[in-house]
Amino acid sequence: MKNKLKQIVLGNFLIDEGSFRKWRYVIFLFSMCLIMIYSSHLVDSKIITISELKNETSILKSDFIEGRKKVMKLKMESNVTDVMFERQIKSSTIPPKKIVIE
Repeated sequence: MKNKLKQIVLGNFLIDEGSFRKWRYVIFLFSMCLIMIYSSHLVDSKIITISELKNETSILKSDFIEGRKKVMKLKMESNVTDVMFERQIKSSTIPPKKIVIE
């Protein structure tokens, strides 16, 4: 047991006879580690992109709500009458007549 552990730590198992199989296994493990590292970097970059897009959508939603609030305020009858008063336009005292074409 100690002898095998010592060979593994020193790397003697890679230079013995018939070590070609062992080298293939080591290269396979190394390539799997590289693939794992690459995929984790891809996932990290996607997570960062998703968080940036979430922040952007929240900013756009708040801008949209703010714009809608301004429009609602401008459409209020009291604001419209104030603007018309400033422009010296008065509301009609004569009610509108309905035109019917037969």
